[in-house]
Amino acid sequence: MKHSRLFSRPAALLAGCLLLSLLPGCGDHWRPHSRREVLSYVEEQFPGEQVTVAEDFANPLLDNGKPSSERVWDCCFTDLPDVVFHVRSRRLSASDVPILDYSLTNDRDRVFWDHYIEQYRAGADQLSLWNTATDGTLDFHFSSMADVPQAAEQLRTFYDWFESQPHAGQPRYATLGLDGLPLPAGYPIISRISLNTPSASISNPRATFHDPADMEELCAGMLKTYYAFYRLPCPDFSREELDSFARATWDSDWTEGESRTTVPRLSQDGRAVSVALFSGIGIIPQAGSGLQFSYLSYGGLFDVLVRLGLKPEGGPESFTVIGADGAFYEFSYRFTDTDGDESWWHYNRDGESIQCADADGIPILRIASDEFQAITGLAFQRPGT
Repeated sequence: MKHSRLFSRPAALLAGCLLLSLLPGCGDHWRPHSRREVLSYVEEQFPGEQVTVAEDFANPLLDNGKPSSERVWDCCFTDLPDVVFHVRSRRLSASDVPILDYSLTNDRDRVFWDHYIEQYRAGADQLSLWNTATDGTLDFHFSSMADVPQAAEQLRTFYDWFESQPHAGQPRYATLGLDGLPLPAGYPIISRISLNTPSASISNPRATFHDPADMEELCAGMLKTYYAFYRLPCPDFSREELDSFARATWDSDWTEGESRTTVPRLSQDGRAVSVALFSGIGIIPQAGSGLQFSYLSYGGLFDVLVRLGLKPEGGPESFTVIGADGAFYEFSYRFTDTDGDESWWHYNRDGESIQCADADGIPILRIASDEFQAITGLAFQRPGT
């Protein structure tokens, strides 16, 4: 009796499946999903909804123009057949080892968000103060409080309308961004804040929307932070309001240790410096906490010099001073250098231009730097010295 040297087709397939299941890169679903599995997924994702799933799927193209093994089904809610979203059997990937694992995802939220945004804007555009970013996020750019109340009301009105639309899904974030100001609003100053999504009634019961009053408070805080840090006059808030905000915001950030009466390791003539020296001055930590990692602006430096009795001439935006080291210093927010699209600030020491080192390209100085200590006469003792 002769035995066939070849496995039967079913046996070969079974052996192949068993082999794949033993590979370390295999996941829970090692092959693209079937339409039956997609139907079950849709039923779980949209309970009680009538969803039509296409009979056939499409294979997205790879970078080389060849079809991939992934599958995409067109879907729609029966009562809105013209709004097509997709369910995708997506292959997972990893950088270290190949993974043979597919998962199901859908783009209902993004498709319906884009659909309703377009529909809303096609009418009387009540989002005139908001831009729509490429990712669908609503963006409000501002440099003063002038348009903030109206923008907040526009956003609330839109979200109320959006939540009432059929199959709306989860809304996108809205973002507040400082823009058009005289000095950079990037790190360490917060230049963008995302509002939480508005709905507590759709798919995320923990999501809440900041009502118009909350949005106004956020925008006010961003502007106060900016103007108080740079010590610039603000069209929306008085000097007293900015000073009060600065004390409430920063006075606890740079004190360290158990004692709040002196600043540890920063001394003058061998004596620890009183915290009163920095009260109301915006000092922002970077890459750590406490004074040794903190920076202040040119305007903040001006206030420190005044309090030290070094008598700088000018104001926070532009001043000169004879430093504690006897050198003649000139600081100004106008002292910028450019190279193409890049700009950075410098100050002058005895007529020589000194680029701000380790300052992320904005007009600030690190308190633990040699420059700050030479100008002020303050000695920053490193830990252990």
